[in-house]
Amino acid sequence: MGLAVTFVSGPRRSGKSLVAGLLIDEVLERNPHYLRLSAVNGGKRPPVGIDPPKQGCAVASAQWLCYEPDRIFATLPEALAAIHKRDRYGRVIIEADADPVLHHAYPYDQQVFVVPAQQSLGHMFRTSHQAARALQDVLDDTAEFAAEVFGLPHSDGYIDDDTRGDRDLLSKSQIRVFLASPLGDQLATQIQLHPEYHGLVESDVVLINAAAGGAPNVGDGCCRRLEGLLTRAAAPTAARGTIFCCDPTDETDPRRREFLDSLKVLCSRER
Repeated sequence: MGLAVTFVSGPRRSGKSLVAGLLIDEVLERNPHYLRLSAVNGGKRPPVGIDPPKQGCAVASAQWLCYEPDRIFATLPEALAAIHKRDRYGRVIIEADADPVLHHAYPYDQQVFVVPAQQSLGHMFRTSHQAARALQDVLDDTAEFAAEVFGLPHSDGYIDDDTRGDRDLLSKSQIRVFLASPLGDQLATQIQLHPEYHGLVESDVVLINAAAGGAPNVGDGCCRRLEGLLTRAAAPTAARGTIFCCDPTDETDPRRREFLDSLKVLCSRER
């Protein structure tokens, strides 16, 4: 065994730091190393003039890592290798905003995705028209396909010949055959979600954070629809992610205890 790495991600202001704190205080048995990822072109910046406490801190170390999306496949392993050199069997919690490329940047031991409670289903799910348009764009454009399915960033000059206009459109029967494949299932699932929610498809546990606003009765609808999506996206021999809708700040919420128990079981597994 080496490092055990738990990846906590989700849209901005969804409650990721809260979940990371619960992992530190109520789930993990030893102080983890904490790593906050932030894209250099994103809106999140490290705090200025605030140093972590020298003593009595619940983490073994804490650092902020700003990354270039097209270099994350090298940057993140290098940062984790440095932690591994200091603490061979350490536990690491990585917190990051919803950037699809991060989910494939490292073979994490666990992935937790945090979703803010929604005002409407349309904030998370594309309409049927939006999904159909996105699917056709993806099938027409290799770069768009890589971005939607694998989170690979677009870059100028990445594809130097745009032959999109010269390609024949796929027939409905060809699209049906493709969507019946495992890759088609994953693509069809992600197409139904707005990009900032694609990471939940790869996650082991999904939390719909009822403490982060939202409209009454929308949470249950999100849970039911996500259950269906994740069931379709999971490989036949793989377990799909578990979804919880609760207020992690309310100790009287029974689903909160179920959520924490699920995290304890997840983080105790050896991979």
